[in-house]
Amino acid sequence: MGQPTETEPESDLPVEEVIAALEGYQRLTIDIFERHSDDPERCVKELIALHLRWTEEDPERAKLVARNRNAVMAGPGRDRLSAANADYFNATRTWLRSDAVAEQLPSLSFNVMHALVFAPSQELAKHWLGGRLRGLPTAYADRMGRAAWAGLLAAGGPQTAAPEGSQ
Repeated sequence: MGQPTETEPESDLPVEEVIAALEGYQRLTIDIFERHSDDPERCVKELIALHLRWTEEDPERAKLVARNRNAVMAGPGRDRLSAANADYFNATRTWLRSDAVAEQLPSLSFNVMHALVFAPSQELAKHWLGGRLRGLPTAYADRMGRAAWAGLLAAGGPQTAAPEGSQ
């Protein structure tokens, strides 16, 4: 994983496949933000379901992205992937700042929101792809969606001072 090795030179990276997969995934995510702009809870739960379904539908694509994303970003796909990421981050930030979200969720940074919503589903998918999870990832979508929503709500609860640079 990561940078190309001597057995996997940069020229052998599946740049187009990785970028196309990530752009497609990001488009699906942005569609969910737009479809559920007035219902943040539904949006969060759909984002979880999307990630698990996307992984389950094409495990080889998910493995390809997991293995090569960093190397593609560090090399030949940097500009195109950076542009796609910028669009995705902007859509996410726009959703986070929307009135509907502001009325239902505490103010959260992009990084905190991303960690609470996406990191658990990515970890579950990784376990499934590695053969360490019984059952299909989508079987956990409802419970993980509820947990993500609860986590977002809890993130705005009473806090002690945040560590410097944590947001």
